[in-house]
Amino acid sequence: MAVWPVGAFFLGGLATQVTGWLNHRRQRAERAADEASVIQGRREEFELAHLVEFNGLLREAADRLFDLAGVVQRYRRAEVADALTAEHSAELHAASAALTVVRAAVSAQLGFILHDRVRMAAQMASASIAMTSSSVLDGENTEFEEVTAMTAAAYTALSARVRDIYAGRASV
Repeated sequence: MAVWPVGAFFLGGLATQVTGWLNHRRQRAERAADEASVIQGRREEFELAHLVEFNGLLREAADRLFDLAGVVQRYRRAEVADALTAEHSAELHAASAALTVVRAAVSAQLGFILHDRVRMAAQMASASIAMTSSSVLDGENTEFEEVTAMTAAAYTALSARVRDIYAGRASV
């Protein structure tokens, strides 16, 4: 008869140990899930901030490109009419410098785009702006269809990625 109380004591201790071990595993899994959620949230915040910033910089670069094209056109007309002044040169220099500054900012932000497809579209748009600005400055007859198409594709990719991120958040 003394075996049953001793057996019950050991079974109770074993049950306590198993329950403690299972609780520890559950808590560890919950902590890991919480940490993963926090890390994912930080990643999404980082990505959203850079996508929005890059979108604005790309728009700025396209605007500065079109401004430069107008300035170059006025400069060339003044040059042909022998009415070229220092103001024309200063305006051309300022427009070129403004585009260079924003292109550098675009280039610096490209690496922070995490999604490969979006980064590729952004790189193609940036390269198209660079090539088009070179041809504008060289006085070549420049068509803006390619740069418009490339920037539109980049805007589409950027906005789709932002929607994907927010759709993922809504489902969480």
